[in-house]
Amino acid sequence: MRATLTDFGTLRREHQDFEAELREHPERRKDILKGYLADLERFAVGCNRGAYDLEVVSSMSGGMLIRQYRNFFRDFIAQARRDVRLDASVTYRERLYCEYVEMMRRLFELRGETWQDVERISEDRWVLERFLNMPNSSPEVVLELFAKLPGAIRVKGEGRQGYVYVPGTLPPEKRCVLAAHADTVFDEAYVAEGFVEATGENTPVFADGWYKGTSTEVSMGADDRAGCAMLWALRESGHSLLILDGEEHGQRGARFLRQANPDLFAELQAHAFILQLDRQGSSDYKCYGLPVSPEFRAYVEESTGFTSVTGKGRTDVQVLCGDVCGVNLSVGYYDEHTPEERVCLAEWEHTLGLVRAMLAKPLVRFPLTEHAESPAPASPAPVSPAPAAQ
Repeated sequence: MRATLTDFGTLRREHQDFEAELREHPERRKDILKGYLADLERFAVGCNRGAYDLEVVSSMSGGMLIRQYRNFFRDFIAQARRDVRLDASVTYRERLYCEYVEMMRRLFELRGETWQDVERISEDRWVLERFLNMPNSSPEVVLELFAKLPGAIRVKGEGRQGYVYVPGTLPPEKRCVLAAHADTVFDEAYVAEGFVEATGENTPVFADGWYKGTSTEVSMGADDRAGCAMLWALRESGHSLLILDGEEHGQRGARFLRQANPDLFAELQAHAFILQLDRQGSSDYKCYGLPVSPEFRAYVEESTGFTSVTGKGRTDVQVLCGDVCGVNLSVGYYDEHTPEERVCLAEWEHTLGLVRAMLAKPLVRFPLTEHAESPAPASPAPVSPAPAAQ
C-alpha cells in the first residue's frame, strides 16, 4: 500500500499537466504520449503483478487511470507498440500486448465495467504497414534496416547506385535470390534531377481491405515498399535478399552491382533463380524477354497460378539475370507512380503465402533457352526520364 501511494502520487504529479501539454504542443504529441503511456503502463502492469494495491489505485485515481487508458488506448496501440523495433521478436511484442490486455481487464473489473478487446493484426500485416509508413522520398531507412541483418553487405556508389545484399544460409544451388527495390518514383533525388516535380510523404490509411494514401501530390511508395516488406517477412527463410536502389530511373543499383562487383554478380548467377517482388496487380508474372526455359515458366505457373504477361517494361531482374532464370511477380499494388496508388491487403498476403509455399519446397536450378527474346543490355544505358514500368 505504501508503494502504491508513493509511486502513484509521483506519477500523477509528473503528468498532471499531460492534457494541457498535448493541447499546447500538438506537434509533440507523439513524444508526449509515448512518455506518458510508458509510465502509466509500468505502474498498471505492476498492479497486475502484485507490486501495487489495485483497490488503492482505484480509490486514489477516482477512475482517472481507467479513463485515461480508455481515452488513449488506440494511440497507445498504434504508436507505442509499433515503436518497438521492427526486428524485435514476435514473442516480445506478444508478451507486451498480453500484459497490456490483462492489465486493462483487471482495472476495468474494479470499476464494474467490461474491457472490450480490439481486433489484432497479423505479423505480416504489421510489417507491411511499417514499410508503407517509411519515408517515400528516400530509400535510406529501408536500406539501413536490411543492412543490420547478419551477414548483410551494404554497397553505395554515386547517387542512387547502391544495394544491400544478404546472403542466404542455404547452399547456393538450393536457394534463390529474393529481390525488391527501396527507391520510389517520388524520390527526392529524382526531383533534384528533374524527373518528377513533387516530393513529400503520403501516410497510408486502411479501409475496406485497401491501403490508400492521403496526399494529392505523391504516391505512398507501395512500388516497391510492398515488395521490400515481403523480403523482410521472408528474411529468415534461408534464401538470399537483394534490396536495390535506383530501379525507378534506369535500374541504377542493379547495373552498378553487375559492373562494379562481378564477384557478387557471379554469386547471384549460382542461385536456383532470381525472384523479384515488384509487379502491380494480383495474378501475373513477367520474364521481360529473358531466356528462361519452358520448364521454369511451368514451375512459376504451377507454384502460383499466375499468368504470363508480355509487353514493354524495364526492371532490375533484366539486369541481374545473366546465366540464371528470373521472374517478377504481382504483389497487389495498383496505380503506381500516382497519388492514387493503393495496395490490396488480401492480394499482398496471397502472393506472400504463395512465395512462402514455393520456398518451403526444395528448389532446383532451371535451364535457359539458347536466346533471349530481347536481352537487357549489360553496359550502362542513358537514364530515361520515364520511370521504370514493371
